[in-house]
Amino acid sequence: MPAEKNEQFISSIGFKTLGILVFIAVVMVQFYQGGAEDGGRSGAQALAREETPEPTRLKSAALERLLERVGASQHRIEVAMKNLEAMSIGLQRERDGFESRLDAHDLKAAATLLRGIEDVETVKALAEANSASLQLIRNEAGLSVSQRKRLLIHPVIQMRGNGTVGSGVLVYSEPFAGEGPEAGYCNLALTAFHVVSEILGDRLNRKIDRVKLFSPGSRQSREVVSARLVAFDKSKDIALLRLDSTRRIRDLARPMAGSSLNRLDIFSPACAVGCPLGNSPVATLGQITAVDKEVEGESFWMINAPTYFGNSGGGVYSVPDCNLIGIFSMIYTYGKAKPMVVPHMGLFLPLDSIAKWLGNEELGFVLEGTAVPPTAWKEMGYSPRN
Repeated sequence: MPAEKNEQFISSIGFKTLGILVFIAVVMVQFYQGGAEDGGRSGAQALAREETPEPTRLKSAALERLLERVGASQHRIEVAMKNLEAMSIGLQRERDGFESRLDAHDLKAAATLLRGIEDVETVKALAEANSASLQLIRNEAGLSVSQRKRLLIHPVIQMRGNGTVGSGVLVYSEPFAGEGPEAGYCNLALTAFHVVSEILGDRLNRKIDRVKLFSPGSRQSREVVSARLVAFDKSKDIALLRLDSTRRIRDLARPMAGSSLNRLDIFSPACAVGCPLGNSPVATLGQITAVDKEVEGESFWMINAPTYFGNSGGGVYSVPDCNLIGIFSMIYTYGKAKPMVVPHMGLFLPLDSIAKWLGNEELGFVLEGTAVPPTAWKEMGYSPRN
C-alpha cells in the first residue's frame, strides 16, 4: 500500500475515534449535570428542613391540634343545638297537651256541676210530680183518705221466714160455688215467687207460717195467719197463695180492666205499695218508665217510685184511680261484693201477663171476682163433700 493511502486511512481512523470520544464526553457531562441538579434540589430541601427552627414546628403542631379540637367542639355544639331544638318541640307539645287537659278538666268540672244542678232539678221535679199525683188522687178521683187506704194499704200482706221478708196483695175473698165445702170464704193473694221460694226453700209444699194482715176487722189490724202455695210461675216470678183464714176480707186490691190497662205507657203516674225492710205498708209515687224490659225472656215494666228490699210481691197501682196494674218483682242493684240498690229502678209484672197466666192455670176467676168453681177446689186444698 502506498504511503499516502496509509496516512489517509490512519487519519480517517483517528478522526472517527476522536468523534466517538467527544460524543461520550458530552453524554457524560449531561449526565453529571442532571445528577448534580437533582442532588442540589434534594440537598436544598434537606437543608431547608434542617434550617426550620424547632419552636416553629411545635407551634404548627399545636395549632393543628387546636383546630382539630375546635372542629370537634363545633360538631358537639351542632348536635347539642339539634337536641335542644327537639326538646323545645317536645316541651311545646307537652304544654299544648297540658293546656288541653286543663281545658278538658274545666269542661268536666262544668259538666259535673251541670249534672248536679240537673239532679237537683230532677229531684225537685220528682217531688212536684209526687205532690201532683197526690193531688190527682184527692181531686180527680174524688177518693177520701179512708178509701185510698182501703184500696192501697189494707190489701197488703207481709210474709216472713228463713231470714226473708216480703210483701203480697190480697185480691180475692169469695165463697165456694154450688155445694162447696162449708169452710167460709176462700182468701187469695198474689206475690212474687222468689219471696215464697226464699221462705220455703226447696219444700214448696210446706206452709208459710207468718203472714201478717193489715186489713180492718182483724185484731188491732195485725192478724197473723199461715198460707200455702196454690200456683206459681218461676219465669214470671209470680205466685198465688191461699190464706188459712175463712173470714171474709172486704178490703181487696181492685184490678184494672184490660181495656184501661192498654192505655198505660211511659210517663203514666203510678204508685208502689209494699213492706220495705219489714216495715208496715209504705206507699211511694212515681211514673212508669218502661214497658218492655226483658228478663230471662219475660217482659216486665219499670217504675221510678222509690222501692227497696221487702217491696217484692207488693202491688203497683195506677194514679189517680188506685187500680192494681201489677205485682212488684225486683229492684236494680250494682256491684258484686256489696250490691248497692237503685231505688228508682224497680220492675213489676204487668196485670195482663198475670191474667193470662191465671187463665192458663184455670184460675181466671181470681181476677173476675166470681165464686170458686168446683174445678178449682182441689187446688185450693179442698175436696167436694160428695
